[in-house]
Amino acid sequence: MDCIYCGKETKVVNSRPKKADKQVWRRRRCLGCHAIVTSTESYLLKDVLRVQKKNGSFEPFHRDKLFLSILKATDHLPKTTELAGSLTATVLRHIIKRTPLDVVVSSRVIAKEVSQVLKRYDAAAAVRYLSFQTNLQLPNDVRRTFK
Repeated sequence: MDCIYCGKETKVVNSRPKKADKQVWRRRRCLGCHAIVTSTESYLLKDVLRVQKKNGSFEPFHRDKLFLSILKATDHLPKTTELAGSLTATVLRHIIKRTPLDVVVSSRVIAKEVSQVLKRYDAAAAVRYLSFQTNLQLPNDVRRTFK
């Protein structure tokens, strides 16, 4: 990997697995300017997972789509961007920790994982998320969905 500052080659000086996220954390030192940078190595989920949508069609998994839906549901909370990033990582951990990993994940499973994670963090965010996913109109719809 090349240095982001000077473009010279870097050398890995420290490496640690992040088992929960199925990632590798690496500390790199530039051989040119001696800058120290940190990187993470992870799977490209769009190449590994496919999402089966409600209509039966398939599409590659896009982390950004998941992030944006969580961001939209949590935009009433402080530090929304950082929060949505953390919650997205939590949802991904829940989806990926299934052993063996299914290459096809239904959009309903993803929505259920997101709603459960949001419910534990902030009930209002969970309700907002579910309102985008389903047709929630009455208080009874919300109660039934949370059960």
